[in-house]
Amino acid sequence: MKSNRISRINTILFPLRALLLPSKGMRGLLSLREERMAVVARYCRGIVLDVGCGPGNLFINNYIGPASGIGIDVFPYEGVEFVHKDMTKLPFADSSFDTVTLVAVGGHIPRPKRVAEFHEFGRVLKPGGRLLMTEGEPLTQFLIHKLQEIQSRFTGKKSMDLLRGMDEEEEYCMPLQEIRRYLNTPPFVLMDRIRFMWNMNNLYIAQKGL
Repeated sequence: MKSNRISRINTILFPLRALLLPSKGMRGLLSLREERMAVVARYCRGIVLDVGCGPGNLFINNYIGPASGIGIDVFPYEGVEFVHKDMTKLPFADSSFDTVTLVAVGGHIPRPKRVAEFHEFGRVLKPGGRLLMTEGEPLTQFLIHKLQEIQSRFTGKKSMDLLRGMDEEEEYCMPLQEIRRYLNTPPFVLMDRIRFMWNMNNLYIAQKGL
């Protein structure tokens, strides 16, 4: 299992990592994706459902462990065991999980489905369970996605979004006022907002009522 500790050198070199390492780290430097996962892993507990797990189901496999978590995605990326097209009807019983994670996927939930999907996240959480959601700042997320598009043209390697394609109802970043609305609508109560990556990214922690 990977450590969820962020070294000082990773913190200092954040701008360089943002430019060169959006998805995969090297030589002790974390990618942005790995840093997000490391931060979220600190606050997970019990059985975890990672929604929008992406290629390789990396968060569960590397930070949680397959015995304690499940990754699910709408797209059949390589290494994703649970592919489910409709996240408004998750294939799990009520109160199945202690933690639900959304690692940089909030904006990718199509706008017309957001209310129903957050309702489902609440349904599958146990009372007192946590919803953990990371979301960057709008400008930085736009720039990072555009940079990935440029890099893909030169390297021939497609990012997760380019591989899957962006729905017209998706966004690079979910607006803060929307996040607060979903995470403060029963059964959720927004408990905390933790800023990281030089305050350019956020972890929102909401709890399901008892």
